Formats: sequence, C-alpha cells, structure tokens
Amino acid sequence: MTMAKNEEEWAETSAVSILPFVDELLIADHGSEDRTPSILQSLAESYPDKIRLISVGDLDFPSAVNLMISRTRFRWILRWHADFVARSSGPFSIAKFVERTRKLDPNRHFCIALSGIALDGDLEHQYADRRDRPEPFLYTYSPWLRYSVRARWESLITPWFYEKQEWPEACYFHMRSVKSSLRMMQKLYWSRWFDARNRGATIPLRDFATANAIRDWGGSTLEEAARNYILLEFQGCVPYSKALCGEYPDLLVPALQDPPFKLVFKDGKLVDRIEEGRYRPRSWPGA
Repeated sequence: MTMAKNEEEWAETSAVSILPFVDELLIADHGSEDRTPSILQSLAESYPDKIRLISVGDLDFPSAVNLMISRTRFRWILRWHADFVARSSGPFSIAKFVERTRKLDPNRHFCIALSGIALDGDLEHQYADRRDRPEPFLYTYSPWLRYSVRARWESLITPWFYEKQEWPEACYFHMRSVKSSLRMMQKLYWSRWFDARNRGATIPLRDFATANAIRDWGGSTLEEAARNYILLEFQGCVPYSKALCGEYPDLLVPALQDPPFKLVFKDGKLVDRIEEGRYRPRSWPGA
C-alpha cells in the first residue's frame, strides 16, 4: 500500500523493487505538484496485473490512508512509502521478510514495527543515526484498524487484540533525503503544513514551503533558500558504511555509477550538491 506526494525521484524505483514480492501494489497519488501522478499512471499501465491505482481525492492525510486500507484486498498490509527501495538479495532480503510474515499464526492479528537503512544527501552518505526509527508498517487487516492525528503526525490506532512486534532486520533502504533541494524544503516544512491543513488551511505545500523558507534561510526565491539550507543540513553527513549497513539493494547499484545527487566536499566542508535529476531503474523479470 503506497500513497505518494511529490516523490518523482524514487516512486518508480520503489514500486519496481517491491512488485515481485507482493500479491498486489495498491497505489495512489495525494495531491502531488510534480511528475508523480504521471509516473504512477505509467506504472499502473505497465504492470496492470500487479498495480491497482486508485484516487484519494483531496482527503486529509489520515483519511486518505484509511481509505486505502479499506480498499486493500489481502490479509496482510505492508505500508510502503514511495521512497523505500527493497533489498532483493542477501540475508535481509524482502523475500525472506515475506516468508517470515507468511509463517505467522493465521488466527492472530499482528502489528509489526519496521526500520530501514536511511540514506541522506546522496547515495553514499548518511546522518550518523543511519537508521529510521521503527514504525508500524506491517499489519493484518481488520475493520477497526485506522489512522488518526496525534502530535501533528498520523498515528496508527490498533485494537487491543493485535500482537505488537518489532523486527530489527532492515529489508529496505529509505531515500530519506536523497531528493531535490526543493523537495527537501517541502519535507522540512511538512509537519507545519500538515498541521495547517488539519486546521482547515488550503494552501499548497509548495507555497507554504516557499513563504517559510525565504524567511528562515534567506534568498529571494525558494531555490536560493533551498541551497542555503542544503549546504548546512548535509554538512554533518558521514560516509555510507557497508560494515554497519550491508550491501546496497540491487536496483540501486547502477545508480552509484551515475548518481542522481552528489554531495561535494572540499577539505572536509560541504561546498556543493550536484543534482542530475530522476534515476530510472531497470525492471525486474516478472515484476
């Protein structure tokens, strides 16, 4: 189950990475202002037997996710963000993850927290934490399962009879901030915009980010403010560690040779970030 908003950089790679391992990918755009809607439409047309594209209209975020849950057709639901890339090989592959899921007691309800390897700035750097905090992304369906707003963010509410677990194995990589400068600004102000939307505001995310970014980071345009932010934000990134995080997902390996984003350091200081645009993955056989 994937709902995407302004995820043109990774939506295709994300979907292609997970398709061979799931029964169906239910996917929806949620008011994107970039090329995400056309990318999702193209994916649905390319994989009509695996991808079901639905519309969530202009519903608020929790209501849109709840609508998607109601439209799923299988017992297990994996909430898959459009900037996740599945590991297709190795000890923590998505195939092993699915196998483990299918072995759980079919007479119980489960809610399982997952955490992926996070990449930041470009494909070869991370923040020092290297991992996302665990979140409940895998759960069995019930009509009483729902999301609501809690402290600005959507929060999953599970009935009392769900067994909660946390799986530490990282079966996916999160392109947490391997995105355009403009998308990074939208991410920075997402929670405030989300809060404003919950209070009834109708301002688009881009306009909200522009107004706040210029005030907070200087410059006369969103692009200038974004560059100022990027040079400060990614200064503290550390090199990716295979020893700590393992091998890259197979779909990302070709991107290392021609990266869509590249942090440029000089004498230990971040001086630039090169943005080449969207990465196009190759398709998996049978996807």
